Amino acid sequence: MNKAFILGGGVTLAALLIAPTFIGNSIETKTRSTLAALNEQPLYSASIISYDKGWFSSSAQIEIALDINGILAAQQVGNTQNVSAEDVSMENPTVIANVNAYHGPIYFGDGVGIAKVKYNIAVQGEALREYVTWPDDVPLYVNEGTLGLFNGLNYSDAIPALQGVDDELTLKFSGFSGEAKHDGDGIRYQGQAESLSMNDGTFSFEMLNTTADITYSDDVDMLAAMNGELFEGDAAIAIEEMVFSDETGTNILVEALRVITNTDIDEDTNTANVYVEYAVGKVEGAAQDASDMVIGIAINNLDVDFIKAYQDFSNATLSTPADELQEKLQAFIKDNLLQQLQAEPEINITKLAMTLPEGSITGTANSKLVGVTALPDTLEDPSYWVSHLLANAQIKADKAFVESMASGYMVAELAANPQTQGMTAEELQSLAAQQVPMVLNTFVEQGFIKQTENSYDAEFVLKDGKANLNGAEIPLPFAQ
Repeated sequence: MNKAFILGGGVTLAALLIAPTFIGNSIETKTRSTLAALNEQPLYSASIISYDKGWFSSSAQIEIALDINGILAAQQVGNTQNVSAEDVSMENPTVIANVNAYHGPIYFGDGVGIAKVKYNIAVQGEALREYVTWPDDVPLYVNEGTLGLFNGLNYSDAIPALQGVDDELTLKFSGFSGEAKHDGDGIRYQGQAESLSMNDGTFSFEMLNTTADITYSDDVDMLAAMNGELFEGDAAIAIEEMVFSDETGTNILVEALRVITNTDIDEDTNTANVYVEYAVGKVEGAAQDASDMVIGIAINNLDVDFIKAYQDFSNATLSTPADELQEKLQAFIKDNLLQQLQAEPEINITKLAMTLPEGSITGTANSKLVGVTALPDTLEDPSYWVSHLLANAQIKADKAFVESMASGYMVAELAANPQTQGMTAEELQSLAAQQVPMVLNTFVEQGFIKQTENSYDAEFVLKDGKANLNGAEIPLPFAQ
């Protein structure tokens, strides 16, 4: 038999036998360093109850608590007099996670396969059975997955169906399941919950088909993310339907609710752009039915170091008494805000739309701070901000939309007027209908809005400390 083949086979076998213990050591090191970092956050405390490491597997029990008593007590200072510790004391939420890891490159135990690590995490949550019930011998939360030989992470997680035990409040939750898959240089997570409902006899709420779709880079430090640091990624949360009802028989239906976020980081400039979009397909049963509602906000040129410093400040002052916080905040602003302002931050409304039965409205708005070299003597100085602000906004609305909104506002004003409080709703509507055209015509004559054949429009520009509305300059008394 070929000696080289025998030697090579022996080396391979030795590597397969020795590798698990190195992987086991790295798992323990990473676990302990993660918990140590978690303990540095004022909101959490974490400890290892037990840790058993073998050649091919490891197991641990980890206790994680949310320490909120100090925070609650601090927030009472300056707001409530004679508040004792007992008044704000409550039991800190605590969970125990059972963790099992099977070391690769070939793992055994809970299945057989090839990976750097296969793991499972189970949070029993038995203390919560006082408030909600779920099937016996089923953990409140489970997460299991594999870390590939080249660090590709794949996992699934789940929460079982829950039901409230309070006789005065009916609570039902269908449960949640999710799955994460390594895809290229990132990880995509998708999860779904079928329903959540609550009813206390006077008010009820039901939510159907909630989904989550999140993508992030596989090199994201999740502990840093928990700490509020920025990281690149996309997220979309969608709810198919929500229904609100009260004892009067009023029902409000909300369909196709979604929240979308995107974060991009430019490592060359050390800045980040964050986009957030809120949208609703339809609302029925409220004061005004509406559809196709959306607002998209882009916050650009965020200085990454400033955001991190602010998050560190926020974490460090969670338990700071309210009457001491203002002084600390002023010191933070003095030391850090200029760095952010010099990055020329932008806040832009890239999408703004809504449709009523009478018509639609659309608009955009952009604003940017430029040329900042020093902070003002007082942050409340409006002339300082105006002198460094570039802004423009455009809005366009169908005539029927504007007339409907103006009529609704005028009816409310008339109803509050002592001279018209005896009028019926129909009489108020009739009076408002007579006055709306005159009011809108006055706005047109004064240049606040422009009238076209089918719409009312407006355009605003602010540059070099000068404001312009629909082509006419507007004097700003506080501008330099």
